[in-house]
Amino acid sequence: EACQALGVAPGDLSETGFLSVGCHTDRRVLGIASFLRNVWGCPNVAVSPHLVGSATQEAHYAALRHTLPAAGIEVILDLEAAAIFAGLDPKPFSDFGCAPVSIEPPEAVAALGGDGRRIVELLCLHWTRTRLRPLAGGFSGSLLFLADGWKGSARTEPLVVKIDAFEQMRRELNGYHQVKDFFGKHVPTFGYPVSRGESIGVGMDLAAMEGRPETLQDTFEDAEGEDALDRFLLRFDKALALLSDKLYGNTRDVSWVVPYRAFGVHTEQQAIWMRENAALILGYLEEAGSDAPRVQVAQMEKLLRLISTNEDGVDSEVCLSHGDLNLANVICDDGDNIWFIDWTHCGQAPLELDFAKLESDVKFVMSKEFDLADLGRLQKLEEYLLSHRVPADLASLPNHLKFVKWDLRFRKVLDAVRRIRETCFDLKEEDDWLVYRVALLKCALHTLSFDKRRDRGECELPALMYALYSVESLVFDLMADDFHLKIRGERPSSYPPRLRISIDEAPWLLDCEDYDPPYHVDASVLESDRTRVDGGWADPEDYGTMADHLAAIEARFRDDEGRPLNPHGRTGIAGRGLLGLWGPNAAVAALVMRRASDVGDLEIVLGGYEERQNLALPQGFVLPSEEPQDAFGRVMASETGWAADGNAPELVSQGFTYDWRQTDHAWVEGRGYLVQLEDVDSASAFEPGGEFDEVRWWPLEADTINRVSSRQVVFIRDAIQKLVDSGLMDAGAAEELLTRTG
Repeated sequence: EACQALGVAPGDLSETGFLSVGCHTDRRVLGIASFLRNVWGCPNVAVSPHLVGSATQEAHYAALRHTLPAAGIEVILDLEAAAIFAGLDPKPFSDFGCAPVSIEPPEAVAALGGDGRRIVELLCLHWTRTRLRPLAGGFSGSLLFLADGWKGSARTEPLVVKIDAFEQMRRELNGYHQVKDFFGKHVPTFGYPVSRGESIGVGMDLAAMEGRPETLQDTFEDAEGEDALDRFLLRFDKALALLSDKLYGNTRDVSWVVPYRAFGVHTEQQAIWMRENAALILGYLEEAGSDAPRVQVAQMEKLLRLISTNEDGVDSEVCLSHGDLNLANVICDDGDNIWFIDWTHCGQAPLELDFAKLESDVKFVMSKEFDLADLGRLQKLEEYLLSHRVPADLASLPNHLKFVKWDLRFRKVLDAVRRIRETCFDLKEEDDWLVYRVALLKCALHTLSFDKRRDRGECELPALMYALYSVESLVFDLMADDFHLKIRGERPSSYPPRLRISIDEAPWLLDCEDYDPPYHVDASVLESDRTRVDGGWADPEDYGTMADHLAAIEARFRDDEGRPLNPHGRTGIAGRGLLGLWGPNAAVAALVMRRASDVGDLEIVLGGYEERQNLALPQGFVLPSEEPQDAFGRVMASETGWAADGNAPELVSQGFTYDWRQTDHAWVEGRGYLVQLEDVDSASAFEPGGEFDEVRWWPLEADTINRVSSRQVVFIRDAIQKLVDSGLMDAGAAEELLTRTG
């Protein structure tokens, strides 16, 4: 009947527009518009909030902001524009004042762009006017505003508006849902997201806001007197207490942490960035004619490369963390209420991550009042802070730091850092602060790029030099730390503690008269003695019965009994531990790759673990009397459920592989085998086995590779080089990828 009234055929509505009007439920408004758009196939369907109504206001707004636009239905916010859409004269409708929200000031409108403006108009469609005030620097590309609103002449409760790329905003919403149950009213309440183009925006309500809100960074930077400093410290103490009680202490657990890998300091790219950034910063200093102390960049780079290769670990606390915590992400109001925003990088991480980020933010980013004449004193303060786990209060400072007492700029830094560390270390069970210092190194290295001259951040030259002094002190301190001077202590829980010895004493060429490691062989090894059990995979414990076999093993070092010794030196445990064979234990790692069907980028098969963030290649030991190529197929079948029939694996890497089960008398020698699949649809479904909870294709990119243990990354890097040599991967792209991994 409608088509007859319009004089068109039901299947020919491409030139016909429909404007929905009237008071209905939100479901009926959506249902009618969706029916016209998706069932009748009419491309021109519109809804105007001035011409429809619903008894359920929140659902009505959600439909207008989110559901209708997502369904391809235009939402017309201007009544005159709606009249034009309907073919009516717009002049009679101009007096109603039914227009999109008026956005102020002009510079905010310019920063928004077309898509951003449309997003704000939809988020604030129930207001007549809004004034946007930036809440953060926004160097990540996101836009963050405090939106003050009016309905006519009446003020509304303010709204925090954030606009970002689609993927980033989805990550933030996911992080918000992870912490909402812990923080309650201390995180914003998100409205329905609004999409436009490549951007997505959300409105965030702050519960029980009192007066004008500001970020904790604003409070710090505005603290130019004693009262203002006290106000900042009050808010800062409250924020730290909330984080400690509701998030970190509430989700804390103890896990094995490999510090340099946990914070991404191990990659080649970190050393390259440090060298490049330091050269620029020292160039600025030369241009300024400053006589401030210099740093030796080449020596710093050498030390950074040396310490970051340390793959040892420690038992340390991990928890649910913010991931990018800075004082611009903490909002306060006049009643000193606290909210935490921007949970894009939320996830399980070492406890120290957020605290180290806060400390770096205080020292380098927010302390904007320092000038070049202060660099000598900043260096002294930093050396003191990095040599004391918890710095003293003002009354107990050493004499060479007496300037801190009378200079409010330095005192703000000291007071904030002391509170950060007191809160952090109250949550830790041990006194060691190795992980914290490695986290500080990560943050200081990152700060070197926050160069205001290059429009990359807020840091002027004094702050950049301050961060450079911090990097210099940290690499020297960590080089001399006991953690770096001891060989690795990592071991399975069934092993006795390793006898810790210095790196200098590890080589077998050197005498070590006091070396008396515990002896350990696991019961599972003894029970799998292949001379006693059919199908056994272990050598007999009585090595005298296989003297000829042991003598035939190529080994540079042997003990007094003729048993081969670990080619990488003393490990702190004798015997075989959990490894079945005396000497080398052959293992295979499977590198199965293909090109993604949609974009052609390389992908790799990796397994994951439900409770851990790390990924792994399918791998397993070569059984006695089994060829390595056959072991490849068996491992893939047992750990991924995929049969490698017809795909011959190619050896791309082999040699000693670090394994935490290694002992003086047993170690692992790995072989990496590469299979390149031509059919992009092959191996599309997997059945995880072994320790894997999930097996799937992952993009072959730095973020993926850095989630794989360093001992397996060697295989991936060698496979990438093989692809380059075969002409299957661009050399430049491979080099860029490899510099970002380690």
